[in-house]
Amino acid sequence: MKRAAAALVLVFACKAREPAPAAAPPPPAPPVVAAVGSKAYVSAVTLLRREPLDAARVKVGGKDVTNVLVTLQRGEKVVVLEEAARVVGNEEWAHVRSSDDKDGWIRRTSLIEGEGVGEATVLVAADVFDRPDLLAANARRKIEPGTLLLVVRTKPPFSEVNVSSGPNAWVLSDRLATGEAEVSVAKLAEKARWLKRSGKPDEALAILELARARFPGVALVDALAAELAPPAAGAAVPASAEQPPAPGQNRQF
Repeated sequence: MKRAAAALVLVFACKAREPAPAAAPPPPAPPVVAAVGSKAYVSAVTLLRREPLDAARVKVGGKDVTNVLVTLQRGEKVVVLEEAARVVGNEEWAHVRSSDDKDGWIRRTSLIEGEGVGEATVLVAADVFDRPDLLAANARRKIEPGTLLLVVRTKPPFSEVNVSSGPNAWVLSDRLATGEAEVSVAKLAEKARWLKRSGKPDEALAILELARARFPGVALVDALAAELAPPAAGAAVPASAEQPPAPGQNRQF
């Protein structure tokens, strides 16, 4: 009996010396999107959804309704409604409000946040650099005229721009056109190209006619026309397409 009691005392003493199990680490904080009420840009065509889910339909008030509120185009501005992103599975979702006051969710990867983001385009094909250095010129990439660019930051004489496909690029800042008319045509061109890719050429041409009516004399309209509806063989090239941009059109960002 004495030996059994001693063994029990030894067991309890050993257990008393064992360190307590470590507490589970707290869950990571949700990633921050931006301050509530701040503006952000949509970087790619995306769906604004009622709920942060890919599901086509969701339950709202006991009713089965579509989860898609509207399609947002690249370059549209939205207002951030929640500072933290919502993580669902492996996806991060941002809660935003569209220009027509629809509140919903978009993937955070389709959003460019941050103060100082600006809009620009180029009037002629622009060289691309992998880094803000002339020696980092990328001979395989060009930015085509009329491309809608979202300027993320500047490091003179370069600017880092977000493009519709591929990674961000660096361009020489003096190649950027930031005039309201030129940027507006680039936005319409972005929409027209998307419509054409979506198999809606007639709607794309309607956007072209809107650009012609709203921004007469802007050379990018002719470039868009040649892209959407190339002239027949032997047709004369519009004079504005042959002329260099007028002074003042190509301003430094």
